[in-house]
Amino acid sequence: MDNYVGKRLDGRYEVQEIIGVGGMSVVYKAYDNFDDRTVAIKILKDEFLNNEEFKRRFKNESKAIALLSHENIVRVYDVNFGEKLQYIVMEYIDGIDMKRYAKLRGGRLRPEEMLALLKDVLKALNAVHKDGIIHRDISPDNIMVQPDGSVCLLDFGAAKDITFQNAASQQIAKKGFSPPEQYR
Repeated sequence: MDNYVGKRLDGRYEVQEIIGVGGMSVVYKAYDNFDDRTVAIKILKDEFLNNEEFKRRFKNESKAIALLSHENIVRVYDVNFGEKLQYIVMEYIDGIDMKRYAKLRGGRLRPEEMLALLKDVLKALNAVHKDGIIHRDISPDNIMVQPDGSVCLLDFGAAKDITFQNAASQQIAKKGFSPPEQYR
């Protein structure tokens, strides 16, 4: 795996630590020296730099998020689509994914707590759909719960597992978190 910890990207982003690993990318926590803030940087793995399909998906993700502006959707600050390095600089979400959040609470959430979390997810999805975008990978891994209890939706278009395809268009989703008709 490519490791950028301790490196500076574009003379601006000081990469601090790995915070997530997906099928085609690694997400790092970094410090943006120009804007004086902590950010998350999703870097396309080197092994996919020569794969046009993966590069297209990665670019589509940045475009999809960049079009959106909503309190429950991660924001994009910057992108780099160089020949040797491609990355998306995003808002750093100080929280934990919904899967770990539920696990820390014994695997069960109170109905009123779950309702509040789902309300934020639905607000985010409403904003996404109004802009003509389909997330296609809603799962507990892609929903971050912040310390104030609000939710932020992540991972637009860079699904970790490709679980099905059809002839009309390639679909990306996690089995068990998508409607069954997408698996036919």
